[in-house]
Amino acid sequence: MELLSTGNEFIAIPYISASNAGIRNISFMYTGFRACIELHGSEDFPFLQPFVEINSHNLFDGEVEVEQISYWIPHFRVLASGIEASAFVFAPLDRRGFACKLKIRCVDANDSQSSPIKIRAGWRGCWQRTHHAAKLAKLMAGVKHAYISSCQIGVPVIEYRGHTPLFAMALVPEDVMRSKIWGAKNKVEITEWPGESIIASPGEPAYYEVADEYTPTPGEEKDINLYVGIGLEEVSAIASAQELRLQGCDRMLASLKTWLDSRTIDCDVPHLKRLININSFYNYFFSQATTLDTEELVSVTARSSRNEHCAEYQDTQAMLWSFPAILQVDWTQARKLIIYAFTVQLPNVGCKSRYMNGIVLEPGMQLDQLCAPIKALHLYVQLTNDISILFDRRVQSGINTIQQTLAAQRHPEVALFETLLLPSGEPSKYPYVCYSNIFVWRILRDLAWLYDRIRDLDRSIEAESLAEKVKAAIMAHFIVPGPMGAMFALGTDLQGNYELGDDPIGSLQLATHHGFCRPDDPVYRNTVAWINSEHNPRFVRGSDTKIYTESVYSSASLVRVINDLLTGRVEPALDFLSRVSLDDGVACEMVDCETGKVARGPAYACLAGLLSFALRTTLGLPVPDAAVAPQRRRPSEALYQPPPPEASQVTRKARL
Repeated sequence: MELLSTGNEFIAIPYISASNAGIRNISFMYTGFRACIELHGSEDFPFLQPFVEINSHNLFDGEVEVEQISYWIPHFRVLASGIEASAFVFAPLDRRGFACKLKIRCVDANDSQSSPIKIRAGWRGCWQRTHHAAKLAKLMAGVKHAYISSCQIGVPVIEYRGHTPLFAMALVPEDVMRSKIWGAKNKVEITEWPGESIIASPGEPAYYEVADEYTPTPGEEKDINLYVGIGLEEVSAIASAQELRLQGCDRMLASLKTWLDSRTIDCDVPHLKRLININSFYNYFFSQATTLDTEELVSVTARSSRNEHCAEYQDTQAMLWSFPAILQVDWTQARKLIIYAFTVQLPNVGCKSRYMNGIVLEPGMQLDQLCAPIKALHLYVQLTNDISILFDRRVQSGINTIQQTLAAQRHPEVALFETLLLPSGEPSKYPYVCYSNIFVWRILRDLAWLYDRIRDLDRSIEAESLAEKVKAAIMAHFIVPGPMGAMFALGTDLQGNYELGDDPIGSLQLATHHGFCRPDDPVYRNTVAWINSEHNPRFVRGSDTKIYTESVYSSASLVRVINDLLTGRVEPALDFLSRVSLDDGVACEMVDCETGKVARGPAYACLAGLLSFALRTTLGLPVPDAAVAPQRRRPSEALYQPPPPEASQVTRKARL
């Protein structure tokens, strides 16, 4: 491993170096900026890093052992000069900050030493750059003010200010230790409250350190714990860190581990178990967040600027890729995301991409994105049997809005629906796309099932009838001659013109996954054969990892691998996944064929969810009991059913 990630609803820690335990950057979502805010260290000085110095030599500069506890908690260990040091970095659930635990043990007493060992240890770091990331990461123009807090002894605080404080970070140690801050220009160190601060302009570093010096006795163990809090200014940042300190490092670590273990998906194959769970937890924490400034739930494609989709919302990625994986971790959280999709993101549903507050980022109607929330709703009710959500007026209004928008895209005479963009977001050559209309058919069937669950039989019959017309229209207008026989076309203009092709994001191979046709259907078999042949310009047949190579990029498409998992071509997909490292185990868009490492689209949180979900369902692994265990409900004629207690609390909090 080269890097590890961890985080919680508030804080993302997307890049921790496996070689020296250095945190490269942290980030949080900010509603007022409609973006992910990233705080970066410098090239040679991490944002935060443990150190254990003996004779000015840092043990963490040597060989470091690394592991991920419960597939989410980074743990680093070094052993040298008779001293064993281990460091944990973890973010407790629903806290505005994270904890850093450094444990030092004197393994080899001073028997062979001519003089006692003197240790200087603690945590230090540098905040140099502040980025505003919404697809593109750009340097922010605010000024950092670094100082020792006047209200808390020995607590370094760095406040980021425009005309007023915008956000701040505070470093609170477990015990009172020597704290200092300094800047790059004046080299002035501030160790106590002097009534002044180090001022660092945009791009300039502000350094900080919390350390202790002592001489260990044989067998002595010492913990140096640091709590990092964020807030909107000094007081709230310190309060966030102080609350972590009061909770206790060991208590929070044990609680988080218990939560993770209760939601770990079991598998008999070790490397598959690791792949499933790392991607499951990465998706859970990095495809959704609670914003710092408004404490609102948001859903995003990624929370790291390493990914080009950072801080943007797309219906397909959120509702088709990420949502099923979140549902296998925590059904109550999945319920909140459905409400978010049918409220905050509803006004511009179907647009190519939006900001996390629902404002259009990239315009353009994309049919599959318009339908995605309905598919997520169907999956949620199907797996949890929680039909109370169907009586929620916000959900009912959202369903009506989607159906009205869908009706506006329908051809006046044929039961097919127009789209401007393919599922990948690329412009469609022809207005009617086969996969997108198959997906319309699927959600019409889903709507019929949902209406039947609440005994709205008229609407159920209406949706089922339209679905039959759509399927008949697809079979009449999209089946065309191909080099291997009759096959589905990518798109058509309904005037005799059509295009052969396939979009991996919405592949025609997924027709069986959606239940549109059987795997032995001749037209489907010819279509899949074409997709996996030299006739497809985006596919190159070969061996090893090159079975999934896309000729344009000379790299392997992970989406194609997942499509195979979902449609029964399991062996080549599992073989591929057993030989590649991806983005240190996390899903990425493209994989280098030679190295098996990420080639494009790293830190892809929503795709991580799709990978985890596809592996779990393909292998037939059960969902952990802690994830999906709502009270069973029977359908009722009642107009309103109360939501489950967890959802009621969320709704009340939203109103307050």
